[in-house]
Amino acid sequence: MTKGDTGLIGRGLAFCRAAGTRGAVDARDCRLPVSEIVNGERLVVVLVVALGILVAPLAEAAGPGGWRPDEGSGSGAARSLEPEQNRVFELTPTVGMRYHIWKEFDENGSKMLTESGPLFVVGVNPRLAFGEHKRFFVEADLQLYLGKVVYDGLLQGPQQILIPYTSKTGYFGVEALPTAGYVFSLGRHLQLIPTAGLGFEYWNRDLDDGGAHGYDEKYEVLLVHAGVGGAYRVNRAVNVHLAVGLRMPVHISESVDLSRLDGPSGVGLSPGLSPRFVVKGGSRIHGVDVAAYFETWTLPRSSEVGGVLQPESTRQIIGLQVGYALGVD
Repeated sequence: MTKGDTGLIGRGLAFCRAAGTRGAVDARDCRLPVSEIVNGERLVVVLVVALGILVAPLAEAAGPGGWRPDEGSGSGAARSLEPEQNRVFELTPTVGMRYHIWKEFDENGSKMLTESGPLFVVGVNPRLAFGEHKRFFVEADLQLYLGKVVYDGLLQGPQQILIPYTSKTGYFGVEALPTAGYVFSLGRHLQLIPTAGLGFEYWNRDLDDGGAHGYDEKYEVLLVHAGVGGAYRVNRAVNVHLAVGLRMPVHISESVDLSRLDGPSGVGLSPGLSPRFVVKGGSRIHGVDVAAYFETWTLPRSSEVGGVLQPESTRQIIGLQVGYALGVD
């Protein structure tokens, strides 16, 4: 909600115009049912593509000369896979799309708004392996995302009239995940890969995409993360991989700029801390890595600062990523 005669409602602020005065009131006084944008067709496409990612290695193996996990048999064949757990150095540039869903809720758990839509993602992941059979590795996955999503919420007009309102919200963000891990061999083709590390994410949310009814929010998140992955190596050029992880924020800061609404700028908020859950799976075929991923996160309500607060919010991401690994053995 925003302060003033007009402005978007429910976007992390607790301002309403009440009884002809400007001031902070409870979000329940501004509650109005909000219709949710449902993009079922896009979600179906994402799920179908993700299924194709898992099927692709089987199709590759079923082709000419398929299902040849290794040359030879017996202990010699098992040893031939052992030295190549990782390359010494690998650099994987990536491109992708992520479907972004953001929702906010009032104190009673009623939904106040929904944002949804695709964002474009580019990234790079440098990786260095060392130790016996190059089982230890460190990497630093870097990603940049940007785009515009649909805002489906409320507009506060004169005389405290709340009007259903659809607009755009612009996003720009960067994310870095320095990670360390180790590759355990559970057989000739199966690997177990625990990981842990730190993380940082920054994003800017431009409500109303620069329009007169919107404002800017900037977020900075510091986190620690841990996870476990598995990989099945069909042969030296083909593998299937799956990983699950938990990312726990240790600090979240939010800055709100209401200058477009003749309000204050640089209002500092601290949403509550809660874990982010991530699952990612895909396959690599001759250096081309294709993966689908899903993340879900709930941000607890912040304390109120100068009449401004961040309500309980949720973020869900469904993504598809394609990369090509360049490396030195």
